[in-house]
This record gives sequence, C-alpha cells and structure tokens, in this order.
Amino acid sequence: MHEYSLACEIMNNVLSIAQENNAKEINSITVGVGRLAHVNPDQLMFCIESLCEDNVATGAEIILNEIYPEMQCQCGYLGEGKQFCTVGDEIIDDIRAFLEVPCPECEKMMHASGGRDLIIESIDIEQ
Repeated sequence: MHEYSLACEIMNNVLSIAQENNAKEINSITVGVGRLAHVNPDQLMFCIESLCEDNVATGAEIILNEIYPEMQCQCGYLGEGKQFCTVGDEIIDDIRAFLEVPCPECEKMMHASGGRDLIIESIDIEQ
C-alpha cells in the first residue's frame, strides 16, 4: 500500500509548513489527487486521517480534490477529461475513462495529458 508512504510525505510537509508558520492548530488540508496518479483516494484519506492524530493536525478536515487530465487530439481538439467519465448512463470511475477515447470531432483516439499530480493545494492554520 504505497498510499501510506505518500500520506507520510504529505503530512511531513504539512507539519513542517505548520511549524514554520507557528501554527497552533491545522483546520484543514486540501490535497489534489490526479485521476492518473495511481492513488486510491479512500486509502490515501484513511492514511492522512490516521497521521493527523496526536499533533497540531488533530481534527483537521481533509479534502481531496480530483485532478482530471486534459484530453488532446491530433486534430487540435482539447477537452477536460471529466466529460469522458460517463458513457451513456454508466459512470466510469477508473483509468479506463481516459484510454482509447475517440475524439468527438474526428473520431481519432485522443491522448490524456496531465492528471498525474499529487499536490498539497492548501493548508488552513490557526496561529
């Protein structure tokens, strides 16, 4: 479970930033998780919440934001990957949503760009 090591790295950075800013408490931590980052958001959330115990982040709200790739085609079409996560009434909630996706303009297969990020977007602290 590599989510634990990722959560440890995130929390080390969060606690370091909190210490540099003389934080008495961390209210919330917002993390952007790319849909193509090969990270299970539920496991990451559990690990971060576990690491928030017994420090200035105790009780902090953990917010995970999905980062979608941009879909690009040779014909010049650009579209946000989120729009390709549904086929008819079916919601595709995994990497399949971004593989072998035909361009709505020319029907050629598109390429996913981005969406591999794992980034601390914000930390709300009390000083």
